[in-house]
Amino acid sequence: MAEETQETVFRRLQKVGKATYSVSLPKRWVVKRGLRPGDTVEINEELDGSLRIKPLEIKSKPLSCQINAELCRTPAQLVKLVTACYRVGYDSIEISFAGGAALETLKAVKDVIAKGLPGFELVEETGSKLFIRNVLDHSRYPLDDLLRRIQLAASAIFSNLIEFITTRRYELIPYIKDLRARAAEILQLHTRLLILYLKKREIGGFLKPKSAAHIYSSIIVARILNETINDLVAFAESISKIRKRVWARPEVHRVLSQLLETASRLLGDSMDSYFSVDFERANYVLSISEDAFSTVIEEILREKLVRDIVLNRFLIQSAILLRNITARCHEIAQLTLDMFVESENPILQKR
Repeated sequence: MAEETQETVFRRLQKVGKATYSVSLPKRWVVKRGLRPGDTVEINEELDGSLRIKPLEIKSKPLSCQINAELCRTPAQLVKLVTACYRVGYDSIEISFAGGAALETLKAVKDVIAKGLPGFELVEETGSKLFIRNVLDHSRYPLDDLLRRIQLAASAIFSNLIEFITTRRYELIPYIKDLRARAAEILQLHTRLLILYLKKREIGGFLKPKSAAHIYSSIIVARILNETINDLVAFAESISKIRKRVWARPEVHRVLSQLLETASRLLGDSMDSYFSVDFERANYVLSISEDAFSTVIEEILREKLVRDIVLNRFLIQSAILLRNITARCHEIAQLTLDMFVESENPILQKR
């Protein structure tokens, strides 16, 4: 969206009952701050006679829970439960071990805290208990900023994948996987903050939701970016397994690099249209055929008569990957149009 500016609106003074007067609040202001009918706002009279209205600051009680680790059959079950507690918004978790925690279990919990749950820290450890606490300031993470971070990870994976194909530098594969892990952490944080928003609407001022379509689309776009990243990492692993076959045919790795660059730009265009709610750019993305990229690979299969069965399957996998990326870019562009019709614009007049 365009950078937010101050807005002046005019409202007619209404009389309610015998001694009360009221004015309606701008919908955009209400939505941005996560307010609902029945919520309380604070009104202060300034020295110049003007009135200042702001949401009542409610200090919500931190959400806490206790997990009985003895009832979890495996360390993996406990880790999944801790992750779920993080995602639904708990601020502190106490994990109790009646008979003491096994080293394997402690390692599994510490690993997921360190690498998978942004803002969670292990603050105390005893022989029978672990105390985990959230130290994250969620005011630093508006929804669109989190999506931008995931997009940057996807863009970096595209770039490193193309470099791997052209330079044959195998050390890029672990780096690509690290980028996926970072994106997964941000996705967890994105999920946590959205669930918290549903529980504590007062954090809407930090997340900056612009409309119902914006909140819904944020969930879908995060999923799309995550799926694209996972597909790209799987694709990189496939290339590493049949690298000699790929590099033995210059026309194959050359065309793959070009198509991945084009797909990366298309994803960038779709995300740019989403962030700026750009009607024209969204329609440009939607005008690109889902088969535009995969058709080029299919032509290689026909014209070059690739007889290597393994390479043939890999090229078919490449065509499916590119078709899926294009379809996801279309979905992002359509979500952009969903937000566009809820925004103030010269094309659509609301009645």
